[in-house]
Amino acid sequence: MEIIPTILTNSQEELEEKINRLSGKNRLVQIDVIDGRFAVNRTFPLEWLNNYQDKNLFWEIHLMVKNPFSWVEKCNFVMAERVVGQIEFMGNQVDFIDRVESEGMRAGLAVDLPTSLDNLDQEAILRTELILIMSVKAGFSGQKFDLKSFKKIEEIAQIREELKANFKIGVDGGINKENSEEVIIAGADFLYMGQSFWKKD
Repeated sequence: MEIIPTILTNSQEELEEKINRLSGKNRLVQIDVIDGRFAVNRTFPLEWLNNYQDKNLFWEIHLMVKNPFSWVEKCNFVMAERVVGQIEFMGNQVDFIDRVESEGMRAGLAVDLPTSLDNLDQEAILRTELILIMSVKAGFSGQKFDLKSFKKIEEIAQIREELKANFKIGVDGGINKENSEEVIIAGADFLYMGQSFWKKD
């Protein structure tokens, strides 16, 4: 199990403060990207990350955008390690994975809270290295973990076993000290933590 801190902000000051807290720790951090169309929210310009390439951090870009495919080149421009796209406005999931990998990055797929796992393409499931289960409605931080997510985490773990797939399971939204053990038991490999992470040193 690994905890991955997340940053969702439109403030350069907040971005810099959080990156500086992680500086030198040689770890993956998820950068949330929201375009104002996927959700009624908007985050900082992705290009700002180029100001922090000396911080010994690895970017995972979580694309909560209208057309994730069109953002792949920008992710490569900021030297992202992994790009995770919401499937709701993706079009062809295999094409997205191909596009990300063609730029030398690793690909993941994210499933929003109201979205059924039936919307995942089976070929894409076998190709992706990460499936990110949103345990809140994607687009805003500070939400409470939705208990219905436990069933979805268990279901995607069962799908992985049945297909003998190799993807990791991530869970994002409302993760804290009180529910993290249950989320791991349900099948999570990665816990994505926002507010509950930043409240601690």
